[in-house]
Amino acid sequence: MEHPEDNYGSGAAMTTYTLSIVEGDTGGISSGKDLFSPDSPIDFSDLGPYALMWLTEHGYREQGRRVLVTPAGRHPEGVHVIASHDVDL
Repeated sequence: MEHPEDNYGSGAAMTTYTLSIVEGDTGGISSGKDLFSPDSPIDFSDLGPYALMWLTEHGYREQGRRVLVTPAGRHPEGVHVIASHDVDL
């Protein structure tokens, strides 16, 4: 028996974003929004357990690091990117 909540084709469309853990000054970067800023297209609470584990494993809390959100497949320019990961929401 099929459960409606398991059928992604019948619900709202999913949007894919790229999370990038970056190091250094992100002031003036127009190619991404800080995950923890009010301007971010997604909220930390939107992320599932796999994305949260990925962030933790890649040290997003280390001093001098930020998590930038960009449209899928685009990466922030002008900063050192530690790691990137796509999320579907």
